[in-house]
Amino acid sequence: MASVRLDFHLHTCRSDGQLKPSELLAAVRRARLEAWAVTDHDTLAGWRELRAEPGLIPGVEVTAGRDGHEIHIVALGIDPEHGGFAVFLQDIRDLRRARLARLISSLGLDGRLSVEDLASAGADSLSRNHLAQAMVRLGRVSSIPGAFDGPIGDDAIAAMDLAPYPSPVVAIAAIRAAGGVAILAHPGMYGDEPSICTLLDLGFDGLEVKHPKLDPELSERLIAQAALRGLYVSCGSDTHWLGARQPGDYRLPKEQAWPLLKRLGVAA
Repeated sequence: MASVRLDFHLHTCRSDGQLKPSELLAAVRRARLEAWAVTDHDTLAGWRELRAEPGLIPGVEVTAGRDGHEIHIVALGIDPEHGGFAVFLQDIRDLRRARLARLISSLGLDGRLSVEDLASAGADSLSRNHLAQAMVRLGRVSSIPGAFDGPIGDDAIAAMDLAPYPSPVVAIAAIRAAGGVAILAHPGMYGDEPSICTLLDLGFDGLEVKHPKLDPELSERLIAQAALRGLYVSCGSDTHWLGARQPGDYRLPKEQAWPLLKRLGVAA
């Protein structure tokens, strides 16, 4: 069964990736992708730098929250000039900064580190990954995984009184209002199949069924769930830098990808 050369989950240094938009473009060209999306966290800045490139569709990875934990939603095919959606993303970026300021204070790093220090590399959307890198530089942890395993991991911040991200329902509504489809990103990171189905019940348009953090058996079960629910299926490498993951590594058979490609107006 023929597969389609596509990748609808890619990042640049405009959020928490390490690749400049031009460097990601070079990797996309090497992979000969037919359709692809820059899905930086809560910003279209990377997409805007590459907007004229063949096969590129507008995309962004929207941060939502549920029970103190982040839920990520890949928005595909949105209108990048939609004013309401631009404000929605700006509000999330501002919220990211406020949450990072609280985390910096909780770590006792006031005076040694500021949110503006984290922004010095030119990212339009700041993340815990930027904080983790700073913690390594300051000797607070030995590695980035060590930061997420401890003081700034999901369980640690869920216990803090941080301003919440928009709910998935609110985020999905904002994406649809901007003409896009809401895809549940990396579902394997949210637990087992029943846990993922609980999220799908919130009204997603589709989900990623090919992703580096999704085992093949669960992938097949989720493909069946998508068919049962009439949802789109998507795929993405979630590339942040060029290492074990490369653009286009996680593909779908053409017959599975076709409904989403048709919805996005992509010829395949």
